[in-house]
Parts: sequence; structure tokens; C-alpha cells
Amino acid sequence: MKKLIFFVFCILTCAFPAAAADTTAAEAFSKKLADDIMRDVVKAQTSLQQKQDAFRKIFLSAVNIKSTARFTLGRYARTAAPEQLQAYTDALTNNIIYTWTERFNNYAGETITFESSRQSDSGDFYITSKIDIPDTENDVEIIWRITDKKDVLKLADLVVEGVSMLMSYRNEYTAVLQQNGGDVAALVKQLNAKNEILKNPATKQAPAKQ
Repeated sequence: MKKLIFFVFCILTCAFPAAAADTTAAEAFSKKLADDIMRDVVKAQTSLQQKQDAFRKIFLSAVNIKSTARFTLGRYARTAAPEQLQAYTDALTNNIIYTWTERFNNYAGETITFESSRQSDSGDFYITSKIDIPDTENDVEIIWRITDKKDVLKLADLVVEGVSMLMSYRNEYTAVLQQNGGDVAALVKQLNAKNEILKNPATKQAPAKQ
């Protein structure tokens, strides 16, 4: 009898594994991410530095930054030393944080609407949304690519008006690496220089008067 009970238990637990995420869960994940950004960054009545800190927390919880860093480095990720990879990951993170926080800081009254969700053959989810820009007839389409790894949802990419942000970074940084003989340290140096300006945009020097 005990063997029979154990056999039935095994059949039930094997036949009904923990449910993987579906399009509903992926869309809910995307909506929450958008809501968090709108609340804590776009509409927050706080300083730029506080918005940067808030976006950093949201961003790092939503993405797998190590995978993102390796993908954007392309083939150069395979030959980079561990300390170079870490330095690049830190520089990339800061660049994304500072670049997008400044953009969010310039938004005013935009609203985002989620329209559809689908799952690809590879298992990734694609959530289509649009940003309504006030006083214009043009909406901006944003597609959120969400991955499900071991039942953990992560933002893998944003496709804005048909342009993949992940591929844009990869193409840009690959070009820099090619110009510098594959030297990741040179790329990190350039990124860190940009980051210093992006972190404190008010310190940008005005053009000299003629």
C-alpha cells in the first residue's frame, strides 16, 4: 500500500511541475516595471541624483546585467580578463543609468499603454506598448522582450520603434573595440569619461563665445 501511495505521488508531482510564466505574467512584469519607473523616476519630485539612485535599484532588479554586459561585448567577452569584464559591467551599468535617467527627467505627461503580448518559439515574451506623446499625433512603440529563466522573469531588451537597444549598444561598442584593437580597457575608459558628464549634466561646459 505504501508503495502504491508513493507511486501515485510521484506521478502527480512529475506530471504537474511548477507552472512556468505565461504571457499574462510577462505583461504584468512589464507593467510593474513601467509603473515603477514612472512613479520613482519620471514623475518623482526629487533631485537628479535621487532619480538616478531610484532607477539603478529598479534596473538592476529587472535585468541580468552580467548577461547584458557579455552580449554587448560580443566576441570580445570571451577574451577579456575577469577584472576587465567587471570594470566594463560597472561602466555599462552607469552609462545606462545616467543616460536613461536624464531622458526620463525630460519627460512631461507621457503615458504608456500596453496593447498585446505573445510568446516566441524560443520561449521569450514580447510585450507591445505605446507611449503617447502629448500635443503630437505620433506614438512611440516600445516592445519589451522578457525572458523566463528558471521561473524568474527578466527584462532582456527594449525595442524602440523597431530598434533593439541591446543591439545598438553592441554595435556601438564593437566599433570602439575594433578601433582600439579589441582593448576592453580603452572602451571602459571612454564609457567612464562619458559617465562623468552624464552623471552631472549641469556641469557641462557651455560653448565658448566667439
